[in-house]
Amino acid sequence: MKTKVNILWSLEIVGGLLLILGIVLGFVGGEIVNIPFTNREFAPFALGFCGVILLISAGTGIQYEKRKTKEQEIEEKDERMNAIDQDAKSKAFDMMAILLPFVLLVLPLFGYLNQVAFFVLSGLYILSIGFYKFHLEKNKKEK
Repeated sequence: MKTKVNILWSLEIVGGLLLILGIVLGFVGGEIVNIPFTNREFAPFALGFCGVILLISAGTGIQYEKRKTKEQEIEEKDERMNAIDQDAKSKAFDMMAILLPFVLLVLPLFGYLNQVAFFVLSGLYILSIGFYKFHLEKNKKEK
């Protein structure tokens, strides 16, 4: 658990740095630091938003780890609880696998997604489906 807390603290630091960088770029602007952003208004917002998301997610994880009781530690190691957790993750992945292609269809049609973002998101989708198939076959062979 010590390693998990260390990773969460490093995510907190990265999130804080991203937030600060987003605020600085929002006030200073990309022109002064000679960074060629295609959308100068969106870059500070995106950096700050990613920083806030990292701060919130890592912060809640750190607080959970600090306040965890012995009963919660035993419950985390329970196989039934792990099965419930894996089932929830499986359903979330299934939902993502169904919704993302529709998003990749609708956003370009309305002009809200450029080609680079489209191909990056498509590549991530194909990579995640391939990773799923790989582990599915690997787990079938092991059992």
